[in-house]
Amino acid sequence: MKNTLLHKLIVLFFLVFFSAVGGLTYFAYTSSRDAMLQEFKVRGRSLVRAIASESKTYYRNRDVEGFTTLLQSLGETEDVLAILTYRLPKTLWIEFASIELTAEDLSLHETTESWEKDKVLTKGHVVSEFGNTVVDSAKPALGDGQGAAPPVGWIRVFLDRRALEQRLGTLVTQTMIVSALTIMLGGAVFTWLLRQSLYVIGPLTEATKKVAQGDLRTNVPVSSHDELGELAQCFNMMTEQLLSTTVSKDYLDSIIRSMIDILIVVNPEGMIRSVNQAALHLLGYEEREIVGQHMTTLFPQKEGLHFVNTFKELLRKGMIDHGEMTYRTKDDRVFPILFSAAVMRGEDGAIQGIACIAKDMTELKQAEEQLRLHGAALESAANAIVIMDWRGRITWANPSFTALTGYSLEEAIGQDMRILMFDQLDQVLYQNLWDMILSGTVWRGEVINRKKDGTLFTVEQTITPVHNQSGEISHFVSIKQDVTERRRGEEVIKVAHQTLKELDQMRSQFFADISHELRTPLTVIRGEAEVTIRGKDKPVAEYKAALDRIVQLTDQLNKLVGDLLFLSRSESGTIQITKQPIPLIDILLEVYQEAKVLAEKKHITVTLGNRNDTLIVNGDPQRLRQLFMTIIDNAVNYTRPGGTIEVNTELHGAYARVIIADNGIGIPEEDLPHLFQRFYRAQQQRQDFFHGGSGLGLPIAKWIAEAHNGTVSIASVLHRGTTGTVELPLHESQSPPSGLIGSP
Repeated sequence: MKNTLLHKLIVLFFLVFFSAVGGLTYFAYTSSRDAMLQEFKVRGRSLVRAIASESKTYYRNRDVEGFTTLLQSLGETEDVLAILTYRLPKTLWIEFASIELTAEDLSLHETTESWEKDKVLTKGHVVSEFGNTVVDSAKPALGDGQGAAPPVGWIRVFLDRRALEQRLGTLVTQTMIVSALTIMLGGAVFTWLLRQSLYVIGPLTEATKKVAQGDLRTNVPVSSHDELGELAQCFNMMTEQLLSTTVSKDYLDSIIRSMIDILIVVNPEGMIRSVNQAALHLLGYEEREIVGQHMTTLFPQKEGLHFVNTFKELLRKGMIDHGEMTYRTKDDRVFPILFSAAVMRGEDGAIQGIACIAKDMTELKQAEEQLRLHGAALESAANAIVIMDWRGRITWANPSFTALTGYSLEEAIGQDMRILMFDQLDQVLYQNLWDMILSGTVWRGEVINRKKDGTLFTVEQTITPVHNQSGEISHFVSIKQDVTERRRGEEVIKVAHQTLKELDQMRSQFFADISHELRTPLTVIRGEAEVTIRGKDKPVAEYKAALDRIVQLTDQLNKLVGDLLFLSRSESGTIQITKQPIPLIDILLEVYQEAKVLAEKKHITVTLGNRNDTLIVNGDPQRLRQLFMTIIDNAVNYTRPGGTIEVNTELHGAYARVIIADNGIGIPEEDLPHLFQRFYRAQQQRQDFFHGGSGLGLPIAKWIAEAHNGTVSIASVLHRGTTGTVELPLHESQSPPSGLIGSP
């Protein structure tokens, strides 16, 4: 039990009692210590003097054995560490010691007749040294016989000071134990007596506090008949009288104090008569600052004027029910309230006052604002957000859901989320999804949904369970993000990546092919030249044949380098295409003349049929000749002797079509898709007709055709022949000739 008075008296007693006992203890200790020290010194002095007195005969007779026996008998006490005797001239004579002494400890430097001092020996022993000279009175004095007799020796005694200190420590411990026991015993007796005397003070203090807090049903037990007992009786009588007169007021005050809403009572003139603690806390006023002020003090200026009219209406109607208003605090801070008031009337019907009750709406308004902001955020979110009940039925969705699925909010509410399910959805995945969210775990994954119009789309979806106050799952929140385009983009990237890999492989193959195409003819040229040089007295015909082969291979190299340079310039966009209106037949006639020369060597017939001079194209004559010559050259190379090559033209819509057909060996079907790849040659099927081509002709022809906004294609049947078709757009007479263009 907390009792301040009792504690103070106990502390005071212990201070006085402790001081008294402490003083007596200190006095007893110091007295005992001084007596023990004095006794120690007296004993040392007595011992050394006794030895000095008894040793005269031994010094005179130089009786070492007898003197040693004497010293042993005197040094058997526990605190005697050593007895040393010295002869003239201060040299050690007899040593009796129970400890190890060094030469420094044994040396004697004293000049007085007697001495005593405390010292620490070399080995660390703490001792008290007592010394005295030995004078033989039987020997005459020096000189004329007057004065003291000369010393014949010296005696030194070492007493153990640690034994003395141990006895002093024991004395201190005993003194402290006795003092502590005395203080504890005296304190316990005093505390018990004091508690018995002041027993009523504690209950009386607690009861007084309860009465001060309004608890009038409090009695104090009367345990004595002295003045304190009479005080307890008077207190009980006082509380009974207060209880009988204030019980109703206490009940009302308890209700008012327990209210968390603001309660303000004003008189009919609008002056504040009383307020509760909630009002003081929220408004920031002290009771003395607000009581007596007009009610308009609590309202902002504009609402204060409005309250005057409201107050008049209140007096007329008798009450106002739940109106929203604003209160102003002492520091001019305003906060919203829900205001209601009622007129209080006496038994005679006269108005005694008006009770105004207000509820702080700050948190409610803030919550409403947060809900508004959250709602706006959800409404404006780019992702589709859906709220479902525990059965999976839609209860709310944001506009992004409508934009994503095509279902309006009215159509979606009440519907099961299965309306978005894809018919071929993995049922195992769907079951795992529901198992997870029903267990309270957030599910994240990617699924295919179906829009209202049946269109399928891919979404990344997160479904989060929402628990109610009971901890049970009441709703689910689903967030959907359309990743259809991203997935398509990823597929495009994958395709592009694969294409890049293929291009990289083609690049590697391209360089390998270039190396091969250049190395082969160069090797042959070198071989022909070396064979020709090493040969001796060969016919001129052989030299001429070797030179012809070298020239032929050089032409092949020149053509290969030219083709490579053409392709490189085409890719860099530096080839100039000078387009102009030109009759297609003019170009074909030039190509026809050159083709006839090539074909005559193999006895192949080349015909140019349907010579239509009305077909005018917009193109570069040089590049178009190169285009047609490439196709005809391939036809000549892969047509058997006696075969035929036909060149025809025709109008095909807005295009002029040139068809070059031969009855040669044809091309295998599996090689057709690769004909326009660089360095591609179907050598394994056409070895008998291999003419050392580089495999770059058709890729160049394709580029020239596309540079003229045209196309080139190859169709073939193995062992029956090949047909090459070139389509070029016709020239529009009303359009001016085009200038220079680069790579398409």
